[in-house]
Amino acid sequence: MQLSVILAATTLVASVFAADAAPAVSPLTKVPHNLLWPRPQTWTAGTTDNTINPQALVFNIVGGDQAKLTKAANRVSTNALAVGCNVLPSYGCSGQVYGDITTVSVTVSGTDGDLADADESYTLDTTSSGVTITAVHTVGALRALETLTQLIKPVSKLPDWIASDAAGCAAADAAGLARGFVVPNGPWHIVDKPSYSYRGVSLDTSRNYIPVSAIKRTLDGLAATKLNVLHWHIVDATSFPVVSTSYPDLATAAYDALSVYSYDDVKAVIAYAADRGIRVIPEFDTPAHANAYSFSKGLAPYVLCVNGGAAGTTSFWPTCPEPPCGNVNIADPGAAPAFGALVKEYSALFTDSVFHMGGDEIERFCLGTSKEYVNLAHPGVTDFNTVFNASTNTPSATFEKQLTATYQVYADTIRKALPTGKVAQYWEDIVLSEGVTVPAGSIIQVWNSWDNKAQKNSLQKVLDLNAKGAGYKIVDTNNDYYYLDGGSGAWLTDRGFGPGGDSWKENYWTKYKTWQRVYTHDPRTSAQENTTDTDGTGLAGKPKGDLSAIIGASAAIWGERIDANNLDVKLWPRAAAAAEALWSADAFPTPDAKDFFEAQPRLQVFRDRLISRGFNAEALQPFWCNYNQCGAAFSGYPAGLAFGNQKPTYW
Repeated sequence: MQLSVILAATTLVASVFAADAAPAVSPLTKVPHNLLWPRPQTWTAGTTDNTINPQALVFNIVGGDQAKLTKAANRVSTNALAVGCNVLPSYGCSGQVYGDITTVSVTVSGTDGDLADADESYTLDTTSSGVTITAVHTVGALRALETLTQLIKPVSKLPDWIASDAAGCAAADAAGLARGFVVPNGPWHIVDKPSYSYRGVSLDTSRNYIPVSAIKRTLDGLAATKLNVLHWHIVDATSFPVVSTSYPDLATAAYDALSVYSYDDVKAVIAYAADRGIRVIPEFDTPAHANAYSFSKGLAPYVLCVNGGAAGTTSFWPTCPEPPCGNVNIADPGAAPAFGALVKEYSALFTDSVFHMGGDEIERFCLGTSKEYVNLAHPGVTDFNTVFNASTNTPSATFEKQLTATYQVYADTIRKALPTGKVAQYWEDIVLSEGVTVPAGSIIQVWNSWDNKAQKNSLQKVLDLNAKGAGYKIVDTNNDYYYLDGGSGAWLTDRGFGPGGDSWKENYWTKYKTWQRVYTHDPRTSAQENTTDTDGTGLAGKPKGDLSAIIGASAAIWGERIDANNLDVKLWPRAAAAAEALWSADAFPTPDAKDFFEAQPRLQVFRDRLISRGFNAEALQPFWCNYNQCGAAFSGYPAGLAFGNQKPTYW
């Protein structure tokens, strides 16, 4: 390579779709050869196939970040060649075969700024001889180059288990597979942009250490699906796997000396992500999930209930929902400045304009039964049981009121460690469960589903706060749709012991989430499933309020049963289903009437691309189904379904 610098209306089971989803006739048409994922907002195609040699393309890049775009242009060649064999060199000054399409012109008209405010829109046009890409910002051009990669189709796709190296291509030749690549159905005209500005994956590297190589591979997957945020849940109660200059002895909270991210590792991840137009938002959670902090002499005095044991108990429950326990003593005036030093350190290391400060799952039993907290928060109290009934694990109204007031002071103080201009992100608990007020513009990440008592889910509760003037932005990580690590069964040996086992038993929200379930969810327009109804037939209403506050969503891959060896298969291609639902939301008439028979062939082709790029992505179906209809005959789909009664095509 040379560089010069759909859907149809249908009725589906209630466990997937909202009961009030109205049938609608989709104006969307089938994408030729199932080439694009996520689906562009608008596009037209023609009828002409033009040959293309990914190795001989000349890229003319004007404007934008030349270094990033040059690297991306190189990836076009590498990723396109991974799915098939190129033509044999036979002519040309460089010994290459030049296809019909020889040039790619990329023009970026604007000046890049913070990735949080980047314009990801682009246009892409193909002719019989070239490709033209225009974008306002570099990140838009990066998205367009991924689209171009997906438009390049091998004349004969190699089987997933055959590499496109010399040996693999020799075997393909012997088997009679044709070499070469085309851009089929040209000319293409694509005008595209995301429906949501925040489209992410929350990755946990504390429960089990994830090496940098696997994080980078995950970033490659995000780039391929046009996801744009890695929410790096880098530490938790179980380990602190990152070097600290403020508290060097925190490294002893890593699992071993080889399971630690150095500053250079973190910078390498951030740079790798930035080259792909992806933000890295770190999370350093307090005041709960705090056990690992106790490994530092400077922080240990402020951490209560280490490894459980509050009020004389020996088990983690009811001290905390998951071992090991640990909660910051938020009533201690020295706690916030001490932990603020970490916030100051890591908000300088991580360059994104958003810093995730945690804020979930305060351990009430821990605080209510610890003299270190009660003596400060409730001075003069001699009988702890009057503020917190340990035998029934019940806080009093006085305890709750003081918890909110105490936490408010802690939150306000620790947030001062953030540099001016940095936006704080929190889990919903801080504003919904603890009643703390955080500044307008803060990002609230919701994770809980239906509250049977309130008859609302958490996303709606935050919208209600906004209706009263809170001014929060919202990221949806609804555990009933976006928790992708579930479905592996329990890992705790005391799985039947009290509510503390619920998070890992095979109960409602840790069941396996199918790609179809993920795909049909839209944070602004989907009815939220009532997760207290475990058979999946009870549906709540759609969100109400100023829905523009919902800036996007993040799929989550928590690490209790995830490490580098099964990360791919748990994450892909289901994270791609979330990616299209978020990028292409405006292209669909309703999120509840998406046609799986249109989407699955495209997702299958995209999954093939992931495999060719080195991902261990989960299989979607028997290979037979790629060419033959599976399911329509017995699923009760109506005869008029646009794609459900058609013979599928593959590549």
